Amino acid sequence: MKRQKWLGLAFLLSCMLAACSQEEPEAEVPNQQEEVKENLAETKEVQVSASSSEQTTESEPNLHDALPIPKSFVESAEYEGTGMFAGKKFTNQKEITDVLDKFPVLTENSSEQEITEAKQYLLSLFKEDLSMVDVPIDQWESMQFKDPNEESESIQLKENYNVVILLDSSGSMANWENNKTRMQLAKESIQLFVENLPEQANVSLRVYGHVGTGNDEDKAKSCSKVDEVYPLGKYNNSKFSEALNKFEPAGWTPTGLAIKQVEEDLKKFNGEENTNIIYIVSDGVETCDTNPVGAIKSLAESNIQPVVNIIGYHVDNDGLAQLKEMAKVSNGSYVNAVSQEQLNAEFQQTVDMAKIWSDWHDNAQGTLNQLFDTIQLQLNNWYDQQQILKNREYDNLLVAVNYLNKKGIIDMKVFLEFDDSYREYFLIVDDETREIFLELDGLNRESFLDNWDSINDRLLENVN
Repeated sequence: MKRQKWLGLAFLLSCMLAACSQEEPEAEVPNQQEEVKENLAETKEVQVSASSSEQTTESEPNLHDALPIPKSFVESAEYEGTGMFAGKKFTNQKEITDVLDKFPVLTENSSEQEITEAKQYLLSLFKEDLSMVDVPIDQWESMQFKDPNEESESIQLKENYNVVILLDSSGSMANWENNKTRMQLAKESIQLFVENLPEQANVSLRVYGHVGTGNDEDKAKSCSKVDEVYPLGKYNNSKFSEALNKFEPAGWTPTGLAIKQVEEDLKKFNGEENTNIIYIVSDGVETCDTNPVGAIKSLAESNIQPVVNIIGYHVDNDGLAQLKEMAKVSNGSYVNAVSQEQLNAEFQQTVDMAKIWSDWHDNAQGTLNQLFDTIQLQLNNWYDQQQILKNREYDNLLVAVNYLNKKGIIDMKVFLEFDDSYREYFLIVDDETREIFLELDGLNRESFLDNWDSINDRLLENVN
């Protein structure tokens, strides 16, 4: 039957108005140049505590190692590392001005290379951790209908919802945070995650790095051991809690081996008939030479068709680069979590999707609305976060450039060149962020309407 007969004008309008109300605000380029100049002229130097001196340096800055200014949103999101002063609003803090005061003097007579390297270095100080969108649009695929015998008139879904968690238990997970180790906090988050999944979901927990020590003599033993401490199956609170208590952080990090074992063990769960969610929680780079990038690429290209979620937990820049590359080659998502709250928030996305999956049979039409709204909210949250990060990054660069000019470290010609470069970079990232948002927003709406039509067509067939 035609869409308009089933949706009804009122329903369509309400859905679209609700979605439209979530669209992104009109972005404006921060234009603070004159205001910043006036404020800097009036602002007295802010004194900070002695602890902030940990981030200052007595040596001259090494401008040659700074990465080029990104030319797209993707390049900005994949930029290796975050700035020394990321996450802070620059208001003349001494820890920042101490670094800027060591900036090389640049004039109109400086070479193009000197100016380019200086621009790159200044960006590296304030570079924020932008992220590729991790909104689970692909969950629409896990809600598709199938007819196993092509004769059934009932609406059926993929058979199983499997959630596999790979947990890095290497020695660095013993580091402390808020009076608990990273491992203790990760275990608490995982326990909360799996107990909130619907009872129909299957869960599995694998650990690696939990054998031996970080010493060279234990490397072979540590790098060869991955254990599935909770075999794939329905959640049982006492058995899962017991599994979490079987291991502690200990040795090296064979991430690639753990992924290879998952691919082997999940072969029987074809992605055409099963939804397979893979979580990798790690606080560092692979240390066992088992090529996790190649392993996750192989898993992604297999018939398992996994939805890959990678959580970096307090990772350094080397770990950040590798985990982001793993997410990229697997068409998965990467999230950089620096607290237990952020770890819980990432797990909650899958809890939301799994509950929608479990409710699908009982109320398919209502579940469509729920899935649409959930994805729309997550998409808006991602877009809003990128806006905050890129605006703060750009604002800080403007303040820094004004500071350097006011101190006579860069002359007016160099100041204008810095200003133009950062403005161009900001506008490119802003435009492409909006394009990604609008594309996924449109896909979410299109998927909603297509699935609504499918449900109503099947219901009509059953009535006739």
